[in-house]
Formats: sequence, structure tokens, C-alpha cells
Amino acid sequence: MPVIDVVRTEGTPHESVHGLREDTTSRGVDLDGARIVATYADGSTEVLTWQALDPYTNGGATGQGIDLFFGNDWHALSTSKLLTSLEIDLQPASSVFDTTFTTDDDPAGGSTPGSKNGFPFHLAPEHDGMSGQLAVTYSGVVNLEGSPAQGDLYTTMVVDFTGLPEGGFLGDLKWNSDIDTMKVDGDLVPTSVPCLTRGTLVATQAGEVPVEALRPGDMVQTMDRGWQPVKLVLRRRVTQRELARNKRLYPVRIRAGALGEGIPKRDLLVSRQHRMAVRSGIVQRMFDCETVLVAAIRLTSLPNIHVDETLEEVEYFHLILSAHEIVFAEGAATESFLANRQTIDSLAPAARREFTALFPQYVNGQCNPAPVRKLPSRLRQKRLIRRHLENRKDLYCV
Repeated sequence: MPVIDVVRTEGTPHESVHGLREDTTSRGVDLDGARIVATYADGSTEVLTWQALDPYTNGGATGQGIDLFFGNDWHALSTSKLLTSLEIDLQPASSVFDTTFTTDDDPAGGSTPGSKNGFPFHLAPEHDGMSGQLAVTYSGVVNLEGSPAQGDLYTTMVVDFTGLPEGGFLGDLKWNSDIDTMKVDGDLVPTSVPCLTRGTLVATQAGEVPVEALRPGDMVQTMDRGWQPVKLVLRRRVTQRELARNKRLYPVRIRAGALGEGIPKRDLLVSRQHRMAVRSGIVQRMFDCETVLVAAIRLTSLPNIHVDETLEEVEYFHLILSAHEIVFAEGAATESFLANRQTIDSLAPAARREFTALFPQYVNGQCNPAPVRKLPSRLRQKRLIRRHLENRKDLYCV
């Protein structure tokens, strides 16, 4: 039997509002929508979507070089090409890997409430004769909203086969890994990444340009460093169904003039965690600096700023420069993408791969950028907004 090296990574948790289904036994049909990425020794990659194969039990995914099947017992893998790694992302299926034997009534903790006990990846007994090493990495830690992650539940499992004698796997393999399914579909959709929405006008050297029209090399206006080139623009479309399942995906609408005189120029729609620059005498007194960055959701206690649940769908865009900057959207000072472990982990898998291909230094730990302005704690952000409300002061004073 090969040595199996299991690694559980840290990172910003996916927060579950509703928790796990009481019947935590998941079947292949429950994984419908999961994302599979197969990477082969020849450098090619297949991206597949797991599908339910009947209404009750079975599911699987089939590509040109790989076939996966799971009912309610062993997972079955068959490959016709030398497979070097297999990634299974259960987040789109609202399911998780339960990776520890710890029970949720253990007085020492270590198990998410409702998850009972689980276990990590292990091979079927018929593979006792295999040699070499498998590396199994779990990422996308999950917790219940408002409580710390216990480190047992994860959305994504990657199996690295390069430690096998052949440098990969070819043939048939059976394994098991405990999987639980969330009580409510869509409960694990990430909502923490700051984004602008389609149609938002961004100040550039060529004038105000819709964010979706920006391309690498376009020069955008920044508060501190003049014109800076766009490095990457990532996008994510959120459908009507996704919005209905998870109201945290609705954007915050900041009405024209809500932040100050003529700021923003037009209504500005941003994701809940997208930060806006706040500059006032109150900021100076509270933080001993001119400007801080505050999440849009914290502004919704103010007039003319609210979560807009009237939209049928929304498309979000991450504006990525070489560093964290203050840029101008609809004339309002706001942030570009702050690339750190938290935001990178919160990207959808495809966007994460696109980002890390361009900025590998953020993944290997060589780069840990500082935010361009202070980011007050959640409590101090609330106090800051309350003081502006009580004193009827604009959030942004030029």
C-alpha cells in the first residue's frame, strides 16, 4: 500500500449559514455539479462537471482520459492516460469532505457541529500491493457562520500521483473519503471577494471605461501612483438561481451622491465585501490618518445605500493591478483587488488558477502585500459609520 500523506490547509473559511444535512451520508447523486480537474503527465488537462446518473444513488464524470463513478460505497477511478493529479471541488455541489475521525460531541472539539465523525482519503484493500506515495491535500476549510473553523471540513481534495513509481497513475483505482452534504443548496458559495459589477465606469487614461471592457495594459488612475497598468480582470456571473439560493451574493447599491457631494456620480453596485474609501475629520480623529477602507456592507445603515435584491442576475469583476491601489469607480474612491491568502482562497477554482498562473509569487509565499490603507476591524467600521450617521457627515470629503 502506498504511503498517503494527508495535508489540511488553512485559509479563509467558507461560511455555512444552515449547516449540514442531518443525514450526513452522501451518495454519488449528491455531488451533482462538483468540478473535476484531471491533469496528465503529458501536460494536458480536462475539466469535467460531476453529474447525477439516476434520481437516488449514482453519479460520475467522464472525459477523454478518465472515468469517475460513485454510488454509496467506494469511489471508482479509471484512466486511459497517465494521471498526475486529480482535483475534486465539491463547493458547487454544496458538499464537503469530512476529514477527521473526531466526533462532534468530543469535549476537546475538532469537529464541526452536525458533522458527526469522518475520515480522510484511503485506498481499497485490493491496492495493498501498490508502492510509492500519494499526497492528498484538502483546501477550502468550512465553518458554521460566526464560529471558528474546526479544521475537519473542506470543499476541495487534490490527489497527487507523481510519487508513484511511474510518476502518475494509469489503470483502475478505488478509494473512499467521507463526504457530507449541506442542508441548503448554495450555502458554500464564496462571497468575500471584493468586486465591481458590469457597467461600472472606471477612470482610465482613455477616459471612463466600463470595467468589463478593461484589458491587460490599460492604464487606470490611482490615488497614490498615478496611472497604473491593469494586469488581469477576472469575472464571475451569478445567475438568478444562485442569487435565490444565497442572498449574500446580491450587490450593495450606493446611490449617486450617497458618499458625498457628487460621489459617486452614478449609482455604484459592488459586492458586499468590496471596500470604499472613507475620508473625513471623523476618520482622522478615530484612526490618526486621512483615509481608511470600509466594506460596502457596513455602509448599508446609511441613507441611499442598500443591498439590491431586485436584480435577476449580476456579473462581478475583479480588477487586478500589480499592487493594492485606490482607484476611481463612478468617481468614487475604491479599492482594486487585494491579493492575499484570504482573497485568493475565496476565488472560484478557475479564477484562482488564472490568477496564480500570472502571480505565482502569491501562492509560494514570496509575496504578502500590505493593504494600501488601514482596514479597520468590523467593530470599528461599525462605530465609524455610526458616528458619521449621528453627526450627519459625508463619508468622503474632498
